[in-house]
Amino acid sequence: MTSSGATRLRHALRRMRSLKLRTRITLAATLAVSLGIGAGVLFAYLAVRAELFGGIDNQLGRQVQNIQKFNASGGLGNRLPNGSQAGHTGQGFLNGPHHRFGDTVGYIQSVSASGKTSQPPDQTVALPVDNVDKAVAAGTAPEVTRSIYLQGVHVRMVTAPLSKGSAIQVAVPLTSIDDQLSRLGLELLAVGAAGILLAAVLGWWVTRTALRPVGQLTAAAERIARTRDLAHRIDPGDRAERDELGRLATSFNAMLGAVQDSTERQRQLVADASHELRTPLTSLRTNVEVLRKIELLEPDDRERLIASVLVGIDDLTALVADTVELARGEEPPESVELFRWDELADRVVERARLLWSGVEFAFTAEPCVVAGVPDRLQRAMANLVDNAAKFSGGTGLVEIKLKGGTLTVRDDGPGILEADLPHVFNRFYRAASMRDRPGSGLGLAIVAQVAESHGGAVTAANDPGGGAVLSLSLPLAPDQSLEAVPHGGDAVAVGLGDAEPASRLVEAYGSTIRPELPPPVPKAGLM
Repeated sequence: MTSSGATRLRHALRRMRSLKLRTRITLAATLAVSLGIGAGVLFAYLAVRAELFGGIDNQLGRQVQNIQKFNASGGLGNRLPNGSQAGHTGQGFLNGPHHRFGDTVGYIQSVSASGKTSQPPDQTVALPVDNVDKAVAAGTAPEVTRSIYLQGVHVRMVTAPLSKGSAIQVAVPLTSIDDQLSRLGLELLAVGAAGILLAAVLGWWVTRTALRPVGQLTAAAERIARTRDLAHRIDPGDRAERDELGRLATSFNAMLGAVQDSTERQRQLVADASHELRTPLTSLRTNVEVLRKIELLEPDDRERLIASVLVGIDDLTALVADTVELARGEEPPESVELFRWDELADRVVERARLLWSGVEFAFTAEPCVVAGVPDRLQRAMANLVDNAAKFSGGTGLVEIKLKGGTLTVRDDGPGILEADLPHVFNRFYRAASMRDRPGSGLGLAIVAQVAESHGGAVTAANDPGGGAVLSLSLPLAPDQSLEAVPHGGDAVAVGLGDAEPASRLVEAYGSTIRPELPPPVPKAGLM
């Protein structure tokens, strides 16, 4: 292909890509049908042509056989069938004097090895003779059949051996055959063109019907981009589960629902955070305004005011940190790993012992591996343990047990009122009896969010013996994961993609069947 041809092809492809999808599909379907119809038309034409030419060749063969039989019986000898010597004129064998060249009858001519010919007297046109015909007459070449043009007339001619040193040539005009093939070609061309036109119309209609859901998706996306209305949905009709486009519409609706839910939760988070920030900010502003007249305060009042400002700053810092953690929980995790949950829980308990020296922590765990984000799960467990220590009054016993994919934390506090149990994992929720204690009301909300992102669940209840019992359940990884992440080993990264949510990894690696593990080995100082 020349450079100019390649350039034109690139320009044509570029123009094709600039067309609408519906137009490109219609053109592609029309082109495919056109190729199919063209191949069918060509095959039909060639098949009919071969059949017609086969009939002509059979007719020529019969005439040649008749002459050869007549000659073999001694009736022809060195003469044409009219009685004349080869090379002399005489009455035609196949056509009388009333026939003219161009009629659909055969014409004969004898030819010698030297190329000398003889025709009937009423045959005004001599058939052409070439070296092949001379070779047939000389007996050095077999019978030959070919199509030639003779004085502008298309004829089919055969040259066959007749006797030693001579051959017979028989020709039949193809005028009627050519007329039939011409009419057939026009008819097939008309039928093919009509078929291609019908295919283009049907292709446009089918494409328009099939791509209607895509058009609806486009319109919906454009409307959402224009109006920011995430509540808009596409009605897939009865094709929701029937074909790919129906499932595409369903998936698009699900995506819109997820985006709408995420947006609403972000708005609610911002609204709740703004509301909760008002109180510490107001208190801090009041104390700072009093600090302007700190020289008028007594030393004890001055110390209490400074301590109040510091506490307000700590509360504000904790509230902002928890709000940021909740907002971060809405984003896909940066890394998903297989890790030993029991070892991560052990580190959380050791940290709690340092922070809450007055609380006794009883911790037991069986080896288990989960799939998720270690930092997020560690923060969730720390919130559960800190919550139990806080509501135990900074003293007493906190029991922590990890078994069968469930982490259970029981405190020694007053428990949770039945009216508050359904709401303890809500954002910024604080029971009325606990609002005098420090906290932002976001700790348990973070636990619930981490559990949901890891395909797990959280529950809250009261222990019959007193105190509250909070549980965090996660799907365990398969049994063989214990070998992949041995005791004391590093977490194993799982290649599900950098932006895959932890719940996707739970679907791939999680298991509802709890593995049979050896009994836990008590750790010194934990019982």
